[in-house]
Amino acid sequence: MDAIVSGSHGDPFGVLGPHRKEDEWEVRAFLPQAMDAAALVDGVEHPMRKVRTEGFFVATLKNDPGQYRLRLTLWNGGQAEIEDPYRFSPLLSDFDLHLHGEGTQYESYRTMGAHLVECEGVRGVRFAVWAPNAEVMSVVGDFNEWDERRHPMRMRAAGIWEFFMPGAGEGMNYKYSVRSRVRGYRQQKADPYGFATENPPKSASVVCDVGSYGWGDHEWMRRRHDHNKFDAPISIRSSPRLMDARAGRRESLAQLSRACGEAGRLRL
Repeated sequence: MDAIVSGSHGDPFGVLGPHRKEDEWEVRAFLPQAMDAAALVDGVEHPMRKVRTEGFFVATLKNDPGQYRLRLTLWNGGQAEIEDPYRFSPLLSDFDLHLHGEGTQYESYRTMGAHLVECEGVRGVRFAVWAPNAEVMSVVGDFNEWDERRHPMRMRAAGIWEFFMPGAGEGMNYKYSVRSRVRGYRQQKADPYGFATENPPKSASVVCDVGSYGWGDHEWMRRRHDHNKFDAPISIRSSPRLMDARAGRRESLAQLSRACGEAGRLRL
């Protein structure tokens, strides 16, 4: 419990969520944003005990709570009803993890990063990242006020960490909070598989629905094989503008890019 409230627990699913305890069930949740909480099971409200002042709540039930929800009384006096992310099962398949482990997951962008998915009828975002040297990984973002303690991830095989965030959606900013095995060093990192990002100097990744993106390169794709054949001749030349661009002159790089496009050059 100390590790949960301090954000240093490497196996949060072993503590949080629904757990059988002898002849009863317990629902455990760490909710530092809540003054009070209750578990909603089939529309019936079961009050939760606050066992730690930092916001660790426990509800004792007679039966398996199933697809329960949490009703919160926030510190500002407001009410909120949320899904408990720690009641959901893993989403990445063992086969995907096996391919990643042997280095043959050639379409890893389909599993890694942030993907809009639906789990047990609940829409949200599935996060997955490879961090074999981390002892704790948390996802932080607009959905949890960037609190590194609230959503530690589930460690899977081959160094992959996974988490389903119910209710998260497109356009939300996020990062991964990494706690290293070396001296507990912690830092927030952007998603290496992120499909969108904030404009610099900001650096958060952005949840993006890649399936809805409208590509505008259909004509280029149609003509690509005619202009990029392996047996076709090529012309290679050097340009003073390229040397200027390598020296850090951005205006020269922009001019060179325009000139190459106008000349029909394919590589720079």
